[in-house]
Amino acid sequence: MDGNHQRPDGVRLLPSPLLMRSKTMQRRQLIGAAATAGSVTIAPALLTGCAAAPKSEPAGTVATLPEGASAHVTAVAPTGAYRGCVLDGTGVRRWLGIPFIKNPYEPVRRYLKPEPYGAHEGVMDCLKHGSIPLQPNPDKNVEKKMVGGDGPLCLNIWAPKAGENLPVMVWVPGGGSISCAQNDERFDGTNFARDGVVLVTLAYRVNVDGFLKLRGGDSGNGNRDILEGLRWVKANIAAFGGDPDKITAFGQSAGGTHLVDVIASPYTKGLLAGAVIQSPSAVAQWRDAAQAEEAAKLVCDAIGCEPTREAMLKIPNESLAAFGSLAGRLAKNAAWARSTNGNIALFKAYVGDDFMPVRPVDAIAAGACEGLAVISGSTRSEWRHYIVPNGLIAKVNEAAVKALCVNAGLSADLPEAYRRAGRGSTPGDIFAQIQSDIIFRMPCVRLMESLRRGGATVWAYSFDWESPVEGKSGVPIGAAHSNDVPFVFDNLDAPRSLKSNGADAPRSLAYAMHSSWVEFAKTQKAHWPEFEFRTRRALSFTRTPSLVSDPWAFERLANPAR
Repeated sequence: MDGNHQRPDGVRLLPSPLLMRSKTMQRRQLIGAAATAGSVTIAPALLTGCAAAPKSEPAGTVATLPEGASAHVTAVAPTGAYRGCVLDGTGVRRWLGIPFIKNPYEPVRRYLKPEPYGAHEGVMDCLKHGSIPLQPNPDKNVEKKMVGGDGPLCLNIWAPKAGENLPVMVWVPGGGSISCAQNDERFDGTNFARDGVVLVTLAYRVNVDGFLKLRGGDSGNGNRDILEGLRWVKANIAAFGGDPDKITAFGQSAGGTHLVDVIASPYTKGLLAGAVIQSPSAVAQWRDAAQAEEAAKLVCDAIGCEPTREAMLKIPNESLAAFGSLAGRLAKNAAWARSTNGNIALFKAYVGDDFMPVRPVDAIAAGACEGLAVISGSTRSEWRHYIVPNGLIAKVNEAAVKALCVNAGLSADLPEAYRRAGRGSTPGDIFAQIQSDIIFRMPCVRLMESLRRGGATVWAYSFDWESPVEGKSGVPIGAAHSNDVPFVFDNLDAPRSLKSNGADAPRSLAYAMHSSWVEFAKTQKAHWPEFEFRTRRALSFTRTPSLVSDPWAFERLANPAR
């Protein structure tokens, strides 16, 4: 009898904390002896990453402090002891690269459900970032086409300098289901920890490994990774000062979309106290296994193999980058656009497996999230993120706008209605706004309606501050997709934030958004009125935030099927 038990999805779990007590006590005695010798400090730790396989060291071995840190700190959790550091100035504790899933890119585990990393002996150094999931190289000027996938999936933790039973927030990064950068500077959790929240960022598999349905493989593995990360947090976060009964998950873009999948899953019940879902494409799932298999065949044809796990295991990682050119071709394929209801993304979870038996919005409307506290919203002009910086907005013509509407099953008269309603004056502006509504804003509204019907408590927002930063064609980026994230993290000085929001982005707005998220994590309540069907009130985050009624009124009537 090893103390293990089995979940409904067939994955064997670690022994419970009660069954692990004897081993945990042994670890504490071992580490306590080292602490007495002055080599480590016993306290909740902050997650700081692992490269390839993270290293466990015997007590008494002390790693070099990273730059900006003043001391080591060790957290002793049910899965083992983790050495992090204390940051200068703030006293915030940080752990980087804590592994929670065994390397999913090794052949024995590839394209299968996640296997928990399990417990370790000794003290594991968590002082540097872990590997990112396998994904296309963002640097197109180098020969290597794919990066990451070099080890286990890891998470990072930032904790206040002291305290216990603190609220916890778990960040699910976006990336279009193609990339995932849990270590991005914009997601640094120092300011959340400064304000009394234990902040976790986690990785999950993306693109072919996370969301391709292969014969002989498991489905929706990226979503399953997120779930496994939440389970790890629930089981271990008390050692870092967090309250396992006060966990709020939050995510943006694909991270928000997959968070919708996760909170709707029957496996997630009881894990979360709250959720913040930012800019989700909440209906972006394959409608059934047949459509998911069609997408897998398209991807595997581009790569040059059959859509089976056995065949994909023989393909070198570098060859997987071929799906990038496929996405570009499908963007011009009207039949594909119509079959996907305008959302042509290649990598999505599908409806009909054990993780997602029915559409998330339907499961949520039926009560899957009953009692859950949720904030949700989007930016006003999401799609400008994709066509303003590169100058494409200036190249959009009337024909392109009409084609967009036809392919998405919308009225050919819609562009003129948008123009009359003041939603844009140029074809590029109108194209961007219609796409914003198709992909993000209207699905987000439908999600909030489902949450409300299913017994969740919902607060709505709209990020409406318009960045003056101009793209290549001299057009301002406006209230674009992802521009809200640095405000939420209060990280306006991060280089990527400066690039999209500029050096003069209003710090008062960062305070307003960040403090709203912090307060929600602490109380599971927002400070503005709830979303309800009669008034549909939402908080408009601008330089001076204000309450507005139904900011989507025109778009809801213009896009009735969304």
